[in-house]
Amino acid sequence: MGTVTKRVSADGRVRYRAQVRIRTDKVNFSDSKTFSKKSLATEWIKKRELEIEANPKIIETGEIKYPTLNDAICRYLNEAENFGRTMQAGLRFLTSFPIGKKKLDKLTRQDFAEHVMLRKRGVGNVAPIQASTALHELQHISSLYNHAIFVWGYDLDKKELTMAIAGLKKSRIIAKSSKRDRLPTADELQKLNNFFYERWISSDTKIPMHLIMWFAIYTCRREKEITELKLINFNQSSMDWLVENIKHPNGSIGNNKNFHVTEQAFRVINELMKPEIKKRMCIENTDLLIPFDAKTIGTYFRRACKLLAIDDLRFHDLRHEGATRLAEQGLNIPQIQQITLHESWSSLQRYVNLSKRTDILDFENALKISKEVI
Repeated sequence: MGTVTKRVSADGRVRYRAQVRIRTDKVNFSDSKTFSKKSLATEWIKKRELEIEANPKIIETGEIKYPTLNDAICRYLNEAENFGRTMQAGLRFLTSFPIGKKKLDKLTRQDFAEHVMLRKRGVGNVAPIQASTALHELQHISSLYNHAIFVWGYDLDKKELTMAIAGLKKSRIIAKSSKRDRLPTADELQKLNNFFYERWISSDTKIPMHLIMWFAIYTCRREKEITELKLINFNQSSMDWLVENIKHPNGSIGNNKNFHVTEQAFRVINELMKPEIKKRMCIENTDLLIPFDAKTIGTYFRRACKLLAIDDLRFHDLRHEGATRLAEQGLNIPQIQQITLHESWSSLQRYVNLSKRTDILDFENALKISKEVI
C-alpha cells in the first residue's frame, strides 16, 4: 500500500517521497510526503497506514478534521458527565485564551508552556494564577486528550503535553498544591458565630449559618455534601448518615458511604430540626436537612470573613478544623476515617501526634456568648 521513491533535485539533493495509495471500485485515495531520509519516509508510511486502519473514514474524506481545543472542550463537557465544579469551570475558562484556537493535533509543548506563562503573568482583567492552578489546567487538558483518544478515536500523541508538564515541573513553574494548614482560631469562630447569629435574629434570612458552620466542623462534611444530606438517610439508632455521590477522582456517582454522627454533631442536628427553624428554612416539605445551594453557603461565609477582616479562611477549612479536633480528642486514623470518609491514610497523616490546643471553642459556649452580646 505504501511506496518510497528516491528523487534527486536540480541542486543535487536526494529526497525520498513516501506515498500511500488505496484504489478500489469505490475509493481512489492517495497521500504523500517528502523526506530527507529514507528511514523517515518509511516510518511515515507505517504511521499513516495505522491511522487509516484505526480510522477508515480517512480514505473517504481524505483526512481527519481535528477540532480546535475550544470545540473539543465544548464537546467533552456535553458528552462526559459528573464533572466537579472546578474542572467544569477550568475547562470553560480555557476557551477564552489563545491556546483554545489551536487544533488538537497541532498543539506543541511550546504552546502549553506559553499558555502557562501567560496565565502566571495575568492578562487583561484576569489575575495571575499560582503554580498549582497552572498544573490543574494542564491536567484538565490531559483528561480531554484521553477522552479524545479513547472515545472519539483521534490519533493524538500526548508526548508534547507530557513533556511540557515534566519540563514546567522541573523548573518549578507549575507544582502540586501545598497542603493547607489554615485553621480558624477560637476568636475567629466566635466572631463568625456572633455575626451569623445576629443576622439570624435581626433579619429575615432563611439560612442559619451559625448552625451550618458548626455542623460542618462536627461532621467534617464538604459544602456540597452538607446541602445534599437526606433526612431519610440518617439512622439514629446506629448514629450513621449515608452520604450519596461523594467526591472521588474516578467519579462521584454511586460512591455512597456512611459517616458516623458524633454527639456534638447530633446536638447541632437537633437545633436544625427544631420546628421554628425548620419552618424558617422552609424544609417542612423537603427531605433535605439543609436545602440550600452549596455556592450560596460558600458566598455567605466568604462575605462574613471579609466583613470581619478574617484573612485567608475558607469554608473548607472547617472540615480540617473538624478532623483536627477528632485527632486532639485521641481518635486514631481509622476512627477519624469513619467520620471524615477520607480514603487514604496519607490524607490524615498530618493529624497524627498533634499537640492539643488549649483554646478550643465549642458550639454551646459560642451560642451562649452570642446570645449574651447580641
